[in-house]
Amino acid sequence: MNLIESFKKTITFFEGLQKEGFIDGYALIGGLALSAWVRPRTTRDIDVVVAVSQRAEWRDIEALVETRLSKRIAIQKGTRRTNIQEKLSYVSGPIEVDVISTKGFDLAADAIDHAMIAEVFDQKVRVVTPEYLILLKLLPLSSQDIIDIMALAKAADMDSVRALADKYYLLPKLESVFPKQKRK
Repeated sequence: MNLIESFKKTITFFEGLQKEGFIDGYALIGGLALSAWVRPRTTRDIDVVVAVSQRAEWRDIEALVETRLSKRIAIQKGTRRTNIQEKLSYVSGPIEVDVISTKGFDLAADAIDHAMIAEVFDQKVRVVTPEYLILLKLLPLSSQDIIDIMALAKAADMDSVRALADKYYLLPKLESVFPKQKRK
């Protein structure tokens, strides 16, 4: 199975979970989401954020990945730095899939609510907007995230980014990437 097949299988799986009511929504984040808005770059994984429905629990999503996809999952503990409380990973073909829950992660839930349909690998998929992707990349803020943020800024409404950064207490981090210009 190649990367494109793995991607399509992943998206089909989450579409199915949404149709069955296990999740209320999902959206692509990370490097592949970046590729929907700006020049594509290589990535090591498929990152998906999901909103688990009230009729399900995170352990149901874990079990569904294991049984329906026949995948071994790695449960990862979230960190306070990123607000992630529930995360799992599994390997699909040549790539890792990281699945992040919106539980306790209001920014991710809001990002799903505002996600748009975009085309990735000739497939229509829900992708977080450039504005929300910038905010999500501000959380870990690695050197690659800074490069991605600079690229996304060309496709984003930066006034909206600033307003959202203020709402989610990320304005200092945003300003560390885009220092205010000195006024004359």
